[in-house]
Amino acid sequence: MKQLQTNQVSGAILVVLPKFIGDAINTLPAVAMLRELYPNNEIHLLARPYMCDIFARDSHYRLNIIRDTRYDKDNKDSLFSLAKSLKKYKFNMAVLLRGSLSEAILCKLTGIKFVLGYKQNGRAALLSHGLKLNQNHHYIHRYCHLINDCHNKPFAHYGLPQLSYEHTDKVVSDGVKTPIAVYFGGKNKGARHYPLALAQQALIALSKQVDAHFYLVGDPSETTDNQQLYETLQAQNITVTDLTGKTSLVELVDCIAACELMISIDSGPMHMAAAVDTPCVAVVGFGTSPWSVVAPKNQSFIALTSQSCSLSEEKIIEEVRPSAIAEASARLLKECAKS
Repeated sequence: MKQLQTNQVSGAILVVLPKFIGDAINTLPAVAMLRELYPNNEIHLLARPYMCDIFARDSHYRLNIIRDTRYDKDNKDSLFSLAKSLKKYKFNMAVLLRGSLSEAILCKLTGIKFVLGYKQNGRAALLSHGLKLNQNHHYIHRYCHLINDCHNKPFAHYGLPQLSYEHTDKVVSDGVKTPIAVYFGGKNKGARHYPLALAQQALIALSKQVDAHFYLVGDPSETTDNQQLYETLQAQNITVTDLTGKTSLVELVDCIAACELMISIDSGPMHMAAAVDTPCVAVVGFGTSPWSVVAPKNQSFIALTSQSCSLSEEKIIEEVRPSAIAEASARLLKECAKS
């Protein structure tokens, strides 16, 4: 494969992020590699509007953020309009961490000389440096592999994602109750959603082992599910705060960082927890990608995967019993308290 020498890249670098927040977080180790290879070049992330604020307050990688105006809710730009606006940056290199053909066309229209990406979706001819994608590689590995191999493999290992966060008043840390963030998803999550009745059982069981303050998180579409969970816990005199739909994505990161534990389905909040070093118990059923290629690699992490033989995708996650969630959560809290 043709190798790229760092002295060939004299200008700014564009990194095109994936569309989902969990995937975008998992690109950060590859971005760290880029920063090490190009310490003096400006690196710009092209990100969906909803996730720009998370990466804009980066303190690890010295990044600039460009809003991908093709996905603005009220005033969407065309591919051609975005390409025209990107030309002012005089990008010399682009790294495509999203696999679509449109991103490669965007770089072509922008006039970027070096374009790194995986050969997929009919875009191989538009790449200056293309790799064949191995679907068995973990997502973090895929992103880092692209950077490493195109630069003649200068790295032997990669790090883990890190997100910046700030103090929040939305989570109470009083030294008495243990703050625990909870995200079981709503019905909008399809087969990844952990059913309400089981979620109630899990948190009630955990409250008997840990003096907890539960913080329910989610987006506005999940308000109904979490309201029912909130009311059930309150009726049991369990301390709970419902933050569903009441935080921005940035505030959600801060809330998760302020908690001592996260309980989550396979989701963006799970990856946020990993990136702010909050211990996490993940409840995993049938996902949008094989679990082996998306699972966080952090030490303080327990994945409860289903062994269900059900032919119904929605019922697979039900095999993860509430008692297992409670036991794993209590155990992880205990282990982390010792370390």
